[in-house]
Amino acid sequence: MKKLLILTPLLLLSLSCTTWPFSTTTSTTSTTTSTSTPSIVAFTASPTSITAGQTATLIWNVTNATSVQIDQGVGSGLAVAGTVSVTPSSTVTYMLTASNSAGSVTSSVTVSVTSSSSSTTPPPVTTPAPALRPNIVVFDISPNIINAPPGTGAHSAVMRWEVHNAATVTINGSPVASAGSQTLTWSLGLGTHTYTLRAFNPAGEDVKTQAIRVNP
Repeated sequence: MKKLLILTPLLLLSLSCTTWPFSTTTSTTSTTTSTSTPSIVAFTASPTSITAGQTATLIWNVTNATSVQIDQGVGSGLAVAGTVSVTPSSTVTYMLTASNSAGSVTSSVTVSVTSSSSSTTPPPVTTPAPALRPNIVVFDISPNIINAPPGTGAHSAVMRWEVHNAATVTINGSPVASAGSQTLTWSLGLGTHTYTLRAFNPAGEDVKTQAIRVNP
């Protein structure tokens, strides 16, 4: 006896929508990495105040940047960290710009400049004191009479002097200090001996005379 397979429309529809063997579908997830905006860690000047003609140094440190530039003619395409010397002639503000595909950030620093003439204080004007004339304060010989041996009495004397405000001081033409003393003895010889003290400077001269007598 033969067996007949009868397929209903519902079974045919089910078979037509099913593949054999069954297949497995795998889903793939893609990951997109976002770029962080740049960060200016530091941007400073050292020193921040200079005199015209002097030099200051700009110092910077930047992260996550593909482009670094500083205006005022400093330059573009700079390294993410570095230094550069600047010599501005007047007070100026420098701006640093750090950029990448996510955006850009800026920071600024000012270098103050003072003119060299204003930083120099002129010396005070002083009026010279009027020149003082020389002044012989002391000039004497004591005693002013001595005796030669074998005579009795003093056989020597002392000549003393003191002068103020003098450029040169002389006694009988020989230079001496502005103050001093000298012993005079009977060996000068009998008779009267005269000593002239002169004190001199550009403002004038002072002169005094003393004498000593040597007796037999």
